[in-house]
Amino acid sequence: VHTLTLSCCKQITDVSALGNVHTLHLDCCNITDVSALGNVHTLNLTGCNQITDVSALGNVHTLDLSFCNIKDVSALGNVHSLDLTCCDNITDFSALDNVPNLILPHDLD
Repeated sequence: VHTLTLSCCKQITDVSALGNVHTLHLDCCNITDVSALGNVHTLNLTGCNQITDVSALGNVHTLDLSFCNIKDVSALGNVHSLDLTCCDNITDFSALDNVPNLILPHDLD
């Protein structure tokens, strides 16, 4: 599967079998574990506010984490495009200095 959209599918909690999808839209789903999604090229997790650990997503090319409750983005320094709109729990953005396309909470940049 190249592109899969499962937006607002609240009943989906296990995404471990989706790690080989190229483009994956899981916005507003009730997932908590994204450790199997590190090989996805484009990943939209907007509004997946139960996700707290994104350390496995460092190789994702385009990553949308807007409106998530994440605190630690230290593993995301290699992401090419990163959207952190309204991720207000993040306090240290220093690992993201080399991200070419970065949207910070409340446009702090």
